[in-house]
Amino acid sequence: MRMIEDLFYGNICTCEKSLTRGGEYSHLLELTVKNEEKFSILLSPQQKEVYEKVKDCKTDMNNLLEKEAFIDGFRLGLKLMAESVYDKSSDI
Repeated sequence: MRMIEDLFYGNICTCEKSLTRGGEYSHLLELTVKNEEKFSILLSPQQKEVYEKVKDCKTDMNNLLEKEAFIDGFRLGLKLMAESVYDKSSDI
């Protein structure tokens, strides 16, 4: 099956990533969880609710930024491909 068909049928999911244990992201995630737990202890139930809403908004913003970065990267890749295929000034 061609890659475009795989993409159409949902066989390619660019959003699934595996994390490397001990990697930079893994380390930052561990620190974030640890510090959120410490911070959460200091908050009242009402403050915890507001903090959860802030975290949800930050997650939504990060997801939006990831989507936009993917789209921009995809477009750049297509432009590079088109230029390499249709560049008439090349001597090659």
